[in-house]
Amino acid sequence: MDLELDGKTALVTGGSKGIGRAIALALAREGGRVAICARDRAALEATARELRAAGRAEAVALAGDLSRLEEVERVVDEAARRLGRIDILVNNAGAIRGGDFLTIPDEQWAGDWSLKLLGYVRMARAVFPRMQAQGGGRVCNVVGAAARNPTAGYLPGGIANAGLVNFTKGLADLGAPSNILVTAVSPAATATPRWDMLMVQQAKAAGKPPEVFRAEAEKGYPLKRIARPEDVADLVCFLVSARASFLTGICVTVDGGATRGVYV
Repeated sequence: MDLELDGKTALVTGGSKGIGRAIALALAREGGRVAICARDRAALEATARELRAAGRAEAVALAGDLSRLEEVERVVDEAARRLGRIDILVNNAGAIRGGDFLTIPDEQWAGDWSLKLLGYVRMARAVFPRMQAQGGGRVCNVVGAAARNPTAGYLPGGIANAGLVNFTKGLADLGAPSNILVTAVSPAATATPRWDMLMVQQAKAAGKPPEVFRAEAEKGYPLKRIARPEDVADLVCFLVSARASFLTGICVTVDGGATRGVYV
C-alpha cells in the first residue's frame, strides 16, 4: 500500500525516545522529511542520526522546551524554515507523572499539564495557520488510554488525556473546511522507558512493590503482551497518510483488546 508520504514534511514532538521516536522512524522509512523536537539534545541528535540512516531525506533535530509558548513558536518557525512547510504535526511530547492524589503538589499538576495539555494546544495553534494557508494538513495527537480508563494513581494524566480527546474532536471541526484532518491514537501500556517510570510512581502511590504492581497492570491484555512503540507508529503513519483522507475527529484506542467497552 502506497501511503503517499514520500516527500511529505512532518514535525514530531517528543520525537527522541519511545513512541515519538518510533513514529519519526516510521515516517522517515516512508520517505518523509522529519523534524523532531525534545528537550534532551543528546538523545535528539542520536535519533536524528537514526532517521537519516533509515530514510532517504533529511532529518532535523530541534531542541526545545514545549511547556513554554515562546519555545513552541520558535520550534514551529524553525521546522517550517528548514523543511519548507509542515504537512504533518504529531503531538507526542509530555510525560505526566502519577502519584497519590492527596499529596501531588500544585507545581507538579501545573508543570506536567503545561507540557502535555497546553503543549498540544499551543503546537496546533502555531501550525494551523500554516496548514490553512497551504490548503491542508494532518494533525495526530498521541493521547494516553487513561483518558477513558481512570485510576486513582494517575488522575493528572487521566484528566489531561480526556481533555485532549475532546480537543481532537473540536480541532477536527475547525480544520475540516481547510482540509486539515485531525485524529488521535490512544495507546495503553507501551514498552517504553516512560512506562517503566510510571509503574514505579503508581506502585509507590498504591503501596505495592513495583514488580507486583506492573505484573497486575499488564496481566489483563488478551494478546499476552503490552504494545510495542511500532504498533502505535504504524497506525499514526496510516492516519496522516493519503489512505485516511476521510478520517477526522476520531481517537483510535491501541490496547490489544484490553478495554472492556464497545468504543474504539
